[in-house]
Amino acid sequence: MSDYLFDLCSIPIYILILWTCYVRKISKDHASRIFITMNAVSLLCAVLDAAMELAVNPVPISNAAVFWGSLTNYLYLFFRNVTLVLYLLFVFAITRTDFRIRSPQMRCLLWAPNGVLVLMLLQNLFTHNVFNVTTAQGYTRGPLMIALYIIAGIYGLSAAGYSFAVRQYLPAEKWAALISVFVLTVIAVIVQMIKPYYQVEMFSTSIGSLMIMLLVMRPEESIDATVNISSWKAYRDDLRNIVRSGQQVQIVVVRMGNAAEIRSYIGENKFNDFVKEVADEIVGLYNRQHVRISLYFERPGTFYLILDDMGVDVPALVPDFVDATTERVKRFADQGVRFDPKFCVIHVPDDMDTFEDIINMGHRFNRLGAHDRVLFVASELVDSRNYRIISHIDGILNRIITENTLEMVYQPIFDIRENRFRSAEALARIRDTEYGSISPAVFIPAAESAGLMWPIGEIILETVYRFISRHDLKSMGLSYIEINLSVAQCLQRELPETIRRLQHKYGVSPSQVNFEVTETMFDNLSGVMDKNLRELAGMGYTFSLDDYGVGYSNIQRLKSLPLSIIKVDKSLVDDMFTEDGKVIIENTVHMMQGIHKKLVIEGVETKEAVEAFGSLDCDYIQGYYYSRPLSAGDFVRFMQARNRTGA
Repeated sequence: MSDYLFDLCSIPIYILILWTCYVRKISKDHASRIFITMNAVSLLCAVLDAAMELAVNPVPISNAAVFWGSLTNYLYLFFRNVTLVLYLLFVFAITRTDFRIRSPQMRCLLWAPNGVLVLMLLQNLFTHNVFNVTTAQGYTRGPLMIALYIIAGIYGLSAAGYSFAVRQYLPAEKWAALISVFVLTVIAVIVQMIKPYYQVEMFSTSIGSLMIMLLVMRPEESIDATVNISSWKAYRDDLRNIVRSGQQVQIVVVRMGNAAEIRSYIGENKFNDFVKEVADEIVGLYNRQHVRISLYFERPGTFYLILDDMGVDVPALVPDFVDATTERVKRFADQGVRFDPKFCVIHVPDDMDTFEDIINMGHRFNRLGAHDRVLFVASELVDSRNYRIISHIDGILNRIITENTLEMVYQPIFDIRENRFRSAEALARIRDTEYGSISPAVFIPAAESAGLMWPIGEIILETVYRFISRHDLKSMGLSYIEINLSVAQCLQRELPETIRRLQHKYGVSPSQVNFEVTETMFDNLSGVMDKNLRELAGMGYTFSLDDYGVGYSNIQRLKSLPLSIIKVDKSLVDDMFTEDGKVIIENTVHMMQGIHKKLVIEGVETKEAVEAFGSLDCDYIQGYYYSRPLSAGDFVRFMQARNRTGA
């Protein structure tokens, strides 16, 4: 008679593991599904083993008990070996190296020992040389039972050996948890071989599975709980393993460029519902294609798909996906939400084979093409100059600080009423030693993301204040120079003191400087920012609001802010010669005049536009029609010539 209490103790442990998987929704990826299946089969094995022991003990037993004892033991021995195969598959899946066993040959090799076990169990029906159940003796082992242990040992050693080979694919504690299952099982098997009375095998493996549950299957590390999708961290972990293993995959990045605006507009809860709808459509699309995908989400609104199938024609699926998703989120569209995705397809390792390059491409691909482009293919982008710049932007930004590669250019601003140039906007450019001239549209967002706008902003301020001190603005007919302030600068408590120091160092009057801030900056106006701007205004500095027309400013807010000049964005200017656009511009001009704000029209490039805005009695015009941004020397010569002779 054997002690089946260990089997009974393992049953609630397996139930607890499965219940925890259900409650914590651990079923989003291939490894999780294998883990759940492995524990479900293990639970069945524990029940079968306990049932067998109950049927065959004590002896003598009835013929019915012989039948049920034999049946449950056949099932137990078969499913017990299945759990070992599942464990080996789990090791492959959790390290994301299961592509190595997808060929028919590898599948046959994987299941071959289990096939031998099935044959041995079938012949046992006639020979009883593996085990036997009789009315007189109950359950007894045969001489070939050792072969079943050998088969189990093959799977166990294979799993342990492979776990050791790919140990760098997992954190130390997760790797230790994987190995613990092998160690505990080996100990239990040895105990059970020496002391068959103690049925400890299922109990020991249940403890090992519990350790995997606690240390490996941790959804708080890998799932974005608010949308129930694998997280950005999980994507990075899986991507590292893909790169390490050299696996061929397709990565599809679906980036919603307006995600932050959607969230602020409809609120966090509705935004999460919106994300879930998009994710469900992505999964549904690939399920219909019978393709297994891994889906991940990075806030505020980027999806990452890893496709193991290289044959899927992703670009061909994009139009159908956009149409289907737009229809699916129609209720959000009725609330004013626009589904505006951009897609990037990356073939790994053919297009790129380093973790950093793939991450950078996913974050920055939408800056590498036309604004209205929807689909990007990495193989078409990797040779472009912009991609090389963006890929090495960290070094470029560091050279700004260490090698002073920043250059300021100046674009004149024309005063319509006085028929001369009255001011100019200082604009930053990079003259990098390796990549040459770099647009602020590329390096400013990167600097903001890297947290370098404060030191770069100080270089800009210092350069412009030095320029003003070295040149007599009055003799050039200028009243002031405009300097852009970033959000990062405005959030620094020491900003007013920095300005005060530069003012005294270079002998520059506040009347010679106008600070330019963006409209979107005021959407997140904090206490520090508001205090800084008002303190600078108290020091005598004036402010311009840039990009008017791309945000959500209303007349009441414009009246309350310390602004003297409003700069109309080029997007409104481009619509000037449409019927609706003309009405908007005319109303904008009249409204700004009504609240006593000066108006600068940006991006003017044609004589027709100059005449149209002149007839509206605007104040200033800035654009290529009058001048492109000029280097410091060229700007001084331009101003001396044009303002002296009239423009």
